[in-house]
Amino acid sequence: MRKLIVANYKMNGNKKLFADIVKKINKYKVKDTKIVLCPPFVYLDEFKIKSNSVFLGCQDITNIDNSKSTGQISPNMLHEFSVKYVIVGHSERRSLGENDELINEKVHVCINNDLMPIICVGEKKKSDKLDAVLTQIQSALKGIEKSYVPIIAYEPVWAIGTGKLPTVSRINKVADMIRSYISDLGYKNSVVLYGGSVSAQNYDEIINANIDGLLLGGVSLKFDEFIEIVKGIDHV
Repeated sequence: MRKLIVANYKMNGNKKLFADIVKKINKYKVKDTKIVLCPPFVYLDEFKIKSNSVFLGCQDITNIDNSKSTGQISPNMLHEFSVKYVIVGHSERRSLGENDELINEKVHVCINNDLMPIICVGEKKKSDKLDAVLTQIQSALKGIEKSYVPIIAYEPVWAIGTGKLPTVSRINKVADMIRSYISDLGYKNSVVLYGGSVSAQNYDEIINANIDGLLLGGVSLKFDEFIEIVKGIDHV
């Protein structure tokens, strides 16, 4: 399976930075990976992608079909920019009050409108039981057809932006647990990503874990480091 690398730019960047990133990514010949770039919504139009292996994603989406929803982003808006993926349930959104029910609604909106949700899950503290991760997955997939292939991004909250990483054995344990649980729910396949303090200095160890790719945050803004990670994985 081709590794999936997702860049979450969060609330960062400007037109100049993203124009430079697009120029550089269009020069890189992707071999064995799929890349998803998720800029802030207002910069989606800056991403004129030329590669068939590089896709656009969005950092959020509406959970309802109502044109009177001020500030919401609809599937039709995303389709106009050729968006294919949407990050759903990121811990930074959960910290603002998003609950499991709302996240499930967003997953349904994505799938009903031919968008691929990247569902973020993870425990808050290193000492927390991993049952919370399974609960988040179960809630997110409630009512979703079994033919769907879930993309799950395991992002332990305690690792995001802290420089702290789970051990490879812990990542393997969680990835295997996620796959087994999703299989028990009736889905034949799944894609499991890891995210949280990944850098050009540690990605090679992490990518050797039993995962299908990475969800990158801060390092995405440093193009030289980002492309170093891509190149390293692209030749695996």
